[in-house]
Amino acid sequence: MTEKWEFPSKKKHLIEMPFSHGMEMELQMLDENGQFLKGDDMVFMMKKMVERARDILIQMIDSGEIPKVISNKIVDYPRITYNEEKGDVLTLSYKLNGDPIDIEIFGRDGNVAAITYILECVTPPCIYVEELTWWAQQVLLIAELVLPKELFLISSGFNPLQKEYFRGLTMADHNHMGSFKNDKQKIKVYNMFRNFLPHILALSVNSPLINGSPTDVIKILGKRYACPGCVRSIRLKENDTMLSYNDFRSYIPYMDPDNPNDYDYFLMTVQKASLEDARQQDIFPYTEFNTIETRICDAQTSIARRIGIAMVLQMLALKAIEMKVVPDVGSKLIVKNRVGAISRGLFSVFRTEDANIDAIKDIDEEFADCYFNTEGRLMQNAVQGMLKYIGEGKTMRKLFKTKLNKIPYLDPIIISVYGQLDWADPPVTEAEYQLSLYNYRKADTFQILGDLVYMTHDCIVNPLKSPLEGNPDYPKFWK
Repeated sequence: MTEKWEFPSKKKHLIEMPFSHGMEMELQMLDENGQFLKGDDMVFMMKKMVERARDILIQMIDSGEIPKVISNKIVDYPRITYNEEKGDVLTLSYKLNGDPIDIEIFGRDGNVAAITYILECVTPPCIYVEELTWWAQQVLLIAELVLPKELFLISSGFNPLQKEYFRGLTMADHNHMGSFKNDKQKIKVYNMFRNFLPHILALSVNSPLINGSPTDVIKILGKRYACPGCVRSIRLKENDTMLSYNDFRSYIPYMDPDNPNDYDYFLMTVQKASLEDARQQDIFPYTEFNTIETRICDAQTSIARRIGIAMVLQMLALKAIEMKVVPDVGSKLIVKNRVGAISRGLFSVFRTEDANIDAIKDIDEEFADCYFNTEGRLMQNAVQGMLKYIGEGKTMRKLFKTKLNKIPYLDPIIISVYGQLDWADPPVTEAEYQLSLYNYRKADTFQILGDLVYMTHDCIVNPLKSPLEGNPDYPKFWK
């Protein structure tokens, strides 16, 4: 039984992150047949949803129910503004390091054409893990309250009943990290994220169904959902225009921290004419907010997993700034493992043949040992190496004020590669959860859809709940 989440009553119990963190969460609004409404039908409906969301948040502010550490950062009542790409959106002025920032926290996603609308819920930039969790829960709870009764929310990378892929009609989680001391520090963190992008991707795959089915027969070995022919991220498999390409020659480059704003080199490598054109990459370090935006993750079904991924990113970032030099594992290696992770998630083979391991060892032996000396050949083992790399030592314990195995937000990540579940053995992600539903429901797509609706709701009500409930068997180096 998952414990119920509550915002800590005392500020001293909050977990402060080394960098500010905000999340953009894209969700599906589907009818009872699992279909998106046409764009024309959504125009008036979306306008009313934004208005109701404003009224609810104003009521929350007036009632005094918002935790003080959060309410003190709210500059004024939320207001409705107009965005040329999105239409009416709910905007909130929120303090970050004492300065107010306007955040469009609720509205439609602006990257989808007039086919339909995708709901975009956004947290303000937060400095505490619990603050980020609270905002993620509240904007999603508000979404449930204002959603027309004939529609349902599902949080997944792809509509499982959608018959074919359409450009932009997929759902993602975007992570924004900021408040860096300088641009050199930011680029070191970007380089670290780039090295471990296949690992983060493999942990976050969550779109294995299209037209009501997986892409192949589900094959289970014991309790392992190996399913070699089942694509784990249909969203990323088909997306070759709104993220980075699977071509190492034009993949996002390693950047020199001593020349952190070499925009020309970045643009030349990704083959774009401007930073505005180049922003839709797996990772983008030049946003207008001076944040690093990570766009690779499928929309997760649970807040718990979103927060777990955010914490892994925070830990990678902290590790990066402590390093003298962040090595470059090379675009060839990253792209090959990116392709594998899209297809098979944590079951993909971790490829290292293109890496100059000796040269990387000369730069940072600890990094090389954890990155390359995995105990197996799967991405699962590579992720275990990453967790060992960021979890060992006193720095992380000091940062989080407790042993890492005492932080429930990390449980969904640990369960994926080390855990014990009733229905599956690791490796397991939310993609395997969807495959298990297909297997359990005997391909009854509407029952699968209903299960995803209920699971999405339950994971909003309790931010600690996850589809991957089980025992997180923490390794010794995290205890």
